[in-house]
Amino acid sequence: MPPPSPQPARRRPSGRRRWPRRAALALLGLAVVDGLAWQAAQGELDRMLAHWSTQLRHQGWTIRPGQPTRGGSPLTARLTLQDPRLDGPVGNRTIAWGATSLTLSLSLLHPLTVRIGLDGTQAARLTGPYTAQAVRIQSENARLFIPLGLPPGAATGRAAWAARTLALQILQSDGRTTDLTLHDLHGHGLWNDHAGPDASRLALTASATAIDLPPTWPLPPAPTDAHRLSDAGLTLSLPGGADTPVLVQALHARWTHLSLSVTGNAHLSPAGGPEGTFTLSVAGIGHTVRTLDQAGTLSPDLARAVTALDRLAAGYPATAPAQPDTPALTDQPLSLPLHLSAGMFYIGALPLGHPMDWIR
Repeated sequence: MPPPSPQPARRRPSGRRRWPRRAALALLGLAVVDGLAWQAAQGELDRMLAHWSTQLRHQGWTIRPGQPTRGGSPLTARLTLQDPRLDGPVGNRTIAWGATSLTLSLSLLHPLTVRIGLDGTQAARLTGPYTAQAVRIQSENARLFIPLGLPPGAATGRAAWAARTLALQILQSDGRTTDLTLHDLHGHGLWNDHAGPDASRLALTASATAIDLPPTWPLPPAPTDAHRLSDAGLTLSLPGGADTPVLVQALHARWTHLSLSVTGNAHLSPAGGPEGTFTLSVAGIGHTVRTLDQAGTLSPDLARAVTALDRLAAGYPATAPAQPDTPALTDQPLSLPLHLSAGMFYIGALPLGHPMDWIR
């Protein structure tokens, strides 16, 4: 029998032919996983919104969540509410709030945190005995971060917030307005209704790279940054227990070359009005005075007095030699006692007025 003729060997697919198939299968698998994750995230957002609405209605709130729209991007689910409205009690007052839109989003990259977007216009009105206050807010890239599943009115919790810009228009009952704009706002806070005197019932930290002051305030027209605060920040806490003060751990800002900071504590609701004791630290007085003098917005006599003080201090024999980077006498930090009594601020015995008078 003649030997069988050899069959040609089958060629196996080369690596170059296999990788497109593998890549396509991998992309298909990722699309399926992302679709399932998107559906699960949308379900979580729907349940969270329904839970919050139910709980707030039980607490006496009127809720109009608005028309929902679902969307998202790879790894992220979004639920947008158009024209949402809230109206309900806060203590012995009522608050009404509304916004152009509100967006809830949940990402696989941060599966335990819900992001709430508040771009556009918001408005809120607080009404109570003898008071009626309102504010209009125009925000850009404003975001609030809360834990997934956090119920409204939770006894403990935490939150964080950020905004590229936050423009506040405070509306007075007499029709006047006060405009403030915060830039690059960041902050976070926590609360614990079960905290004792040695723990914080409320603690928060907030900072802004700049705050544009109301143009109607009687500030010098020059220099160009006279209507702006920079490097502004606030850190405060409220310990647990009865009749505990608000602890102002840090309140600071810069105005032109003037550096201001405040620390202390205050009782906000005594019978005669808020009471508090603080330390006000001021640095850069001399540099600020000289800058305002060069801009022609200050009496030259004050600038000459600052210069004379610095020259006198430089010629006075000191116990330690001054270093090259030592600030002049009038630029060195100065600590002043700041008091809050019956809602009025004082430096020593010098009255500064009521904070609401400054806003008006």
